[in-house]
Amino acid sequence: MKLAVSAVLLNAGAVLSLQSITPARPASPSLAAATSRSASASRRDAIFGAAAGMLAFGVHAAGAYDAIPNVEPDFAAMEKARAERAAKSAIKTKSLTDKTNLLFTAKNEDEWIAACDEVSLWVIGEGAVPEGIRIKQLVAEIKLAFANLPQKAYACEYTRTNKGICYTPGKGAELAFDSMLKELRKYSMIQLGDYRRVEFNAF
Repeated sequence: MKLAVSAVLLNAGAVLSLQSITPARPASPSLAAATSRSASASRRDAIFGAAAGMLAFGVHAAGAYDAIPNVEPDFAAMEKARAERAAKSAIKTKSLTDKTNLLFTAKNEDEWIAACDEVSLWVIGEGAVPEGIRIKQLVAEIKLAFANLPQKAYACEYTRTNKGICYTPGKGAELAFDSMLKELRKYSMIQLGDYRRVEFNAF
């Protein structure tokens, strides 16, 4: 727009220059006054006409640069990418499910520890829990499996409910369980936001 306005001023100056070099002829005072008014009106008309034309050109040029390009989404490509992502997720979901099934078949502390290690190493290696895994439901089922392990009694702080006797599948089983839950929580973190990433736990 600055270029358009500059062009208007230059064009107006050119019109005035051309008008100023017109040779003067002797005339009567009344005729000279009428001629002067007519010349002034002609110059104003020329200036305003040139300014209007240049401004119209400038607006048209600015509109051309300000136009937003119309980009049509490629739905076929998007659907193809979604299908490929779903296929990969299904493979990884089955692989992790095979690992977590070891937890549900564990019969003692040693088998439980080994199964927890398998699950932990898998999610660390993949760097994420697959989309096909319902993590809250899975964790709830794992907690039930942990509670169903063979329990050992030991003396603990007395309360009205435990009467001073607690039960555990073993210290090693507890540590393995807590470590596995930590990795599952870390790699199932939900991330939101485009400019500022926001994370919160899935369970």
